[in-house]
Amino acid sequence: MSEQQQPLLEVKHLQTGYGASQALFDVSLTVPAGQCVSLQGRNGMGKSTTVSAIMGLLPCWQGDIQWQGQSVVGLEPFEMARLGIGLVPEGRQVFPNLTVWENLVATAAKPNKKHTPANVKAPARATSSWDLDRVFALFPKLADRRKHFGNQLSGGEQQMLAIARALMTHPTLLILDEATEGLSPLLRQEIWQALATLRHEGLSILITDKNIKQLLTLCDHHVIVQKGRTVWSGDSSQFRADADLRRLYLAA
Repeated sequence: MSEQQQPLLEVKHLQTGYGASQALFDVSLTVPAGQCVSLQGRNGMGKSTTVSAIMGLLPCWQGDIQWQGQSVVGLEPFEMARLGIGLVPEGRQVFPNLTVWENLVATAAKPNKKHTPANVKAPARATSSWDLDRVFALFPKLADRRKHFGNQLSGGEQQMLAIARALMTHPTLLILDEATEGLSPLLRQEIWQALATLRHEGLSILITDKNIKQLLTLCDHHVIVQKGRTVWSGDSSQFRADADLRRLYLAA
């Protein structure tokens, strides 16, 4: 397979867990460059665990995680970030005692600065870089609140800040874990509109969320996990057409 055809991210038969307790038994997924992929499943089925393993927050017991065709198993979370993966974690995790501006500049990366591990080739970075002006244009609410502390923001504003903070690392792939969980309908819509803008600009995205309708609109491909295993993957037309599949694996 040529470099142009290689997936940006590929997870192959991943197994991992917490301590001695196994949580993932066989998870596989692929994120092609420039595409958006959803990772779906009921609560507790392994979505967040998969994200943690991809980012190096959990060890890979068996299987493989590849970035642009090369294994990245064993890399630390900061090394995964330096490769070009931006994480918007579940629960947002903004710094409560820093202002919006400070949250953004604290983790910002220089667009042309590369700290690639010796055993992994340099990443194909996104063609455009992010700065304060650009993230404030994407999220005008943050511009208005730039001097407010993280703990003074609403849940939706904190989520905007978490996304903006990840973008300030100039990611090639943006991973969002529970992108709109706990937000009001209006704020959810603002988040989905921002993600659609990023998708239109060609940013690769891996996302978990419970809003199937929005995921069908945003994403090219969908992966379902059940009890720590990938049980289905397909495109939006296949997913939309299979109501039985959605009832079986996603209905509450």
